[in-house]
Amino acid sequence: MGIIKRYTENNCQIAIWDTQETLDELLKLSKPFDLIKFKTKKRKKEFLASRLLLEQLKPKAIVAYNEFGAPELSNGDCISISHSRNLVAVIICTKKVGIDIEQISEKLLRLSSKFVSEKNLKNLSKEKATLIWCCKEAVFKWHQKGGVDFINDIIIPEFTVKEKGIITIQFKNKELNLNYQKINNQYLVYLCK
Repeated sequence: MGIIKRYTENNCQIAIWDTQETLDELLKLSKPFDLIKFKTKKRKKEFLASRLLLEQLKPKAIVAYNEFGAPELSNGDCISISHSRNLVAVIICTKKVGIDIEQISEKLLRLSSKFVSEKNLKNLSKEKATLIWCCKEAVFKWHQKGGVDFINDIIIPEFTVKEKGIITIQFKNKELNLNYQKINNQYLVYLCK
């Protein structure tokens, strides 16, 4: 299917690819890559889609990974990559970025005690649990250094879930604004600072 959304917001370039293509179709669209390290067709498709998005956003940039596994671009810009089900999202900016996309699911509601503080578990819906998870993942990717306690280090105040908005959170005594929007049955959250 290809790029379903591409836009610039807060000086960030964001693009989303819907991987409805077969692996062979994606291979024909992309440059040759060594995909041997990826065990499943799904992971191979996600990797290829992320590189096709990068080619659209920054044609000459090359991705490398730091010691914590966070992607970095050869041209000095910052990048973050996420995938969920059939969607792959990429964000690029001159500032540090983090992005997450996640399908709204009962699974995240069931697992919420692992990433939501006990006082915030009451009246939690699958939509809110998914959005909270996305926020915490985006912060984790933005931080790029590992060593993050999702319950104690990322404090998300009470909020009302909407189709699109900004959530201001506390991360290790810093205030950060996370932008979010619902895309089909998934939430996309990004941070740029």
